[in-house]
Amino acid sequence: MTPNRLLIGGLLALCAACSPAPDVTPAPIPTGPDPHSFANHDRIVIDHLVLDLEVDLRRRVLDGHVVLDLAPADGAAEGGVPAERIVLDTRQIDIRDVNRVDEDGTLEPLSWRLDEGDPDQPWLGRPLAIALPSGVDRVRIDYTTSPDAYGLQWLDGQQTLSGQPFLFSQSQPIFARTWVPLQDTPGVRYTFDATIRVPRGLMAVMGAGGNPTGPSADGTYEFSMPQPIPSYLMAIAVGELEFEATGPRSGVYAEPSLLDAAVAEFGELEAMIDVGEALYGDYRWDRYDLLILPPSFPFGGMENPRLSFITPTVIAGDRSLTALIAHELAHSWSGNLVTNAAWRDLWLNEGFTTYFESRIVENLYSERRKNMEGTLDYRNLEAELAELSDAEQVLARDLVGQDPEASFTGIPYDKGRLFLQWLEARVGREAFDAFLRDYFDHFAFESITTEDFLAYLERTLLAKHGDAVSMEEIEAWIYEPGLPSDAVIPESDAFEIVDDYRRQWLAGDIDLAGIPTEDWTVSEWRQFLLGLGDRLDREQMAELDAAFDLTGTGNVEILYLWLVRAIETRYEPGIERLEDFLIEVGRNKFTRPLYEELAATDWGRDWAIEVYERARPGYHPMTRAAAERALGLDEPPSD
Repeated sequence: MTPNRLLIGGLLALCAACSPAPDVTPAPIPTGPDPHSFANHDRIVIDHLVLDLEVDLRRRVLDGHVVLDLAPADGAAEGGVPAERIVLDTRQIDIRDVNRVDEDGTLEPLSWRLDEGDPDQPWLGRPLAIALPSGVDRVRIDYTTSPDAYGLQWLDGQQTLSGQPFLFSQSQPIFARTWVPLQDTPGVRYTFDATIRVPRGLMAVMGAGGNPTGPSADGTYEFSMPQPIPSYLMAIAVGELEFEATGPRSGVYAEPSLLDAAVAEFGELEAMIDVGEALYGDYRWDRYDLLILPPSFPFGGMENPRLSFITPTVIAGDRSLTALIAHELAHSWSGNLVTNAAWRDLWLNEGFTTYFESRIVENLYSERRKNMEGTLDYRNLEAELAELSDAEQVLARDLVGQDPEASFTGIPYDKGRLFLQWLEARVGREAFDAFLRDYFDHFAFESITTEDFLAYLERTLLAKHGDAVSMEEIEAWIYEPGLPSDAVIPESDAFEIVDDYRRQWLAGDIDLAGIPTEDWTVSEWRQFLLGLGDRLDREQMAELDAAFDLTGTGNVEILYLWLVRAIETRYEPGIERLEDFLIEVGRNKFTRPLYEELAATDWGRDWAIEVYERARPGYHPMTRAAAERALGLDEPPSD
């Protein structure tokens, strides 16, 4: 379909969509109140969404329709839908038909226009403007996604453990528009229902209620999400899956051969939920299940409501990496329940969640483990602050004209967490916990801005504790770069012991057998390996490997640092493991810096490009883009 095609019908045509004279080009559709969305959600919003989609694994497309129930935006005129049109976000979607849906279900054509979008901001996609004659409050859109849709990853049987094809989505930050035409902004929340049809023998799951515990006989699955969510939390996956409960309201989905290991690793899910509720109030999403995805998943986890998507790389066999699960669970309050209204305000999601995660770790494991993990995170933040511009170091960051993915640095996560730790230290833990419980209750199922938070903070916490903290100090945390001089910095004396053992070994004063590593946590191993940077030769690498089998470790956090040391020393057993790792694993946290390390050597870039060319078909588009930047590739290699 061409951008100017119109469907005849409806009582009101779009002015910009009326058939233009041959030499007239319709004016481009501007973005809406959110700079990362074309949606005019200050006038009209999606209230409920109904999906009906067939999953075509051969063509790698979703095909079907969505029905949007519309309502006036808060503050808009009363008396029905006030806008003459609704503007939706799309990207890589073929729109076939747009109709109004009458009360009796009758379809009547509506005028619509699919614009070309902004060539300077290709991540925004193409706005879909639909005319809304008086009285229209329900719209159906028939469409097909692209095989290259950025928010969907399709895997063939050779790329999965089960040997069956697999599909999963990643909608954050603005990729829901690549598989559903909607208002793709965190400022809009809606409920939804969905009917998903898949090949028999495979299971469909969603971030919603109704997830099955076994495959459907005819491949049809029904879902419902009664709590309103923003678009970036839309989630779907299809594959050969099995389910096992870990508690009365929690469980794990995984490919059959991985299920037992996953259930053993995440057996503390129910206890984590209990800790979260004890800290900050009721869990309001009914269930909390995990879906363990294939290794190509580009993130550690994604907090889709009711069903967090999780990388298999955190299955270490000893529950040592479960802080990631604590993080995704914490999002059930900070992010999913109370959501940033725009990506400028990402710290409201991630800073609160990182703080909440640390409290779960402290309660479920120990303060010692919390302090060790916090110390390492702080050191990473220090390194990142040294690389970022002043504009990139503020919590409420101006992202106009930028890809919202630019917001996902350590700033919203770790500076945000340090801000909340500082507030806790100022007013006391008891008062701060009471404030957070009230905050989650007050803004439950709402999307808010930084300024909404500050106004609430001023009339609640500061009204009671104005002698302990000032708004001027708080605004410095939010709007100024760097860290204030009175930031509360995490500390761990456990690392001093680790550092001393490392110094003694490097000096030849002790053998590796004399280092008591039996009870070391992942954080202690990370501290040990981080301190070895650029200080080893191949003989020392071989000695470490013989003592601790680091090349063969199943703990990905330890393995990653070991592979960095292998690149520095060109340690052959480590390089062989690195090749397998880069081909098997698509988690950006590890693949991007490993490609960067290789590209910085005088021997590794060409080899890394050759490995990347083989790995690329199994990578998510996000991982591909990051790897290509790391390798300095102007054009991606052919598949």
